[in-house]
Amino acid sequence: MQIDFLKHRFIAYGISLVLIVGSIFLLMTRGMNLGLDFTGGTVIEVRFEKHPDIGKLRKALKAAGFESFLLQETQDGTFIVKVREGEEISKAEEIFKNFGKYTLIRKEKIGSVISGELKQKAILAVLTALAGILLYIAFRFKPLWGAGAILALVHDVVTVLGAYSLTFREVNLEVVSAILVVAGYSVADTVVIFDRIRENLRIRKNLELKEIMNLSINQTLSRTIMTSLTTFATSFTLFVLGGYALSNIMFAFVVGVVVGTFSSVFVASAFVLDLSNKFFKGSQTTTESPEVQEEGQ
Repeated sequence: MQIDFLKHRFIAYGISLVLIVGSIFLLMTRGMNLGLDFTGGTVIEVRFEKHPDIGKLRKALKAAGFESFLLQETQDGTFIVKVREGEEISKAEEIFKNFGKYTLIRKEKIGSVISGELKQKAILAVLTALAGILLYIAFRFKPLWGAGAILALVHDVVTVLGAYSLTFREVNLEVVSAILVVAGYSVADTVVIFDRIRENLRIRKNLELKEIMNLSINQTLSRTIMTSLTTFATSFTLFVLGGYALSNIMFAFVVGVVVGTFSSVFVASAFVLDLSNKFFKGSQTTTESPEVQEEGQ
C-alpha cells in the first residue's frame, strides 16, 4: 500500500505554519525561563553532619519558592545549590538548618559577564550547526535539497523552543545541547529519505519527481517509524522517571522526535518539490545528483 504523502502537503504546511507562528508568538510575548547559566546567580556548597535525602532537600527548596535552582550532590558528600539572580540564597540557608548542622564550604556569585558570554556561545553553536548542516546537504545532494532540510530543521528547533516557552520549563546549557541533538536527529532522518530519492532518480527515470518522492518516503517509512518510536519510548520513559534535571532535558527529545518525524516525512521533501516546480518547472534533473546528470548526457 502506497500512501500519497505529498498529496496532503498543503495541510502539512498549515500545521507547520501554526506551530512556527505559535512558537514565535510565545517566545515574543511569554519569553523563556532562562536558567542561571544565562542569567547569573549564586552558588553555595555545604556539608551536613548527618547526610540528608537529596529528594527531600529538593522538595524543601521548591516549597520555599525557588523558581529556578540546581541541586547537586558531589562525590565528596557535599551539596551544591545554584540559584538564579534575584533569588534570596539566605532562604536556602534557613532550609538547611532544618536538616541538621552543616558547614558552609563556599558561597560565590556567578557574574552576568559570564552568563552573557554563555548566551553568545549558545547562539553561535546553534548558527554554526545550521551552517554546517546546510553545507553538508548542499555538497552531498543539491543546494535546493539543503533548503528543504534547513526548513525542516528550523521548524523543529523553533517548535521545541516554543514548547519550552509554553510550559515555562527552565532552559539551560544542557537543554541547548539537547536541542542541538534533536536538530541532528531531524536532519539524519531527512537525509535517509533524500538518499532514497536520489537512488530512485537513478533507476526510475520514467517517473515524475512527485511519484519518486512518494515512493521513497513509503520505502523508508518503516525505518522512520521504528526509529522514532524507539527513540520516543526511551525519551518519554526518562522524561517521566528521570527526575527534575533529566526530565527537563528529555522534554526536548519528547517534543523533538514527534515534530522531527513529522517535518522529515511531510515537510522537507514537499518543500523541495514545490521549489523545484516553481523555479525549474518540475524538471527531474534539477534534483538529481551530478552522477545522474552525467548519465543522462
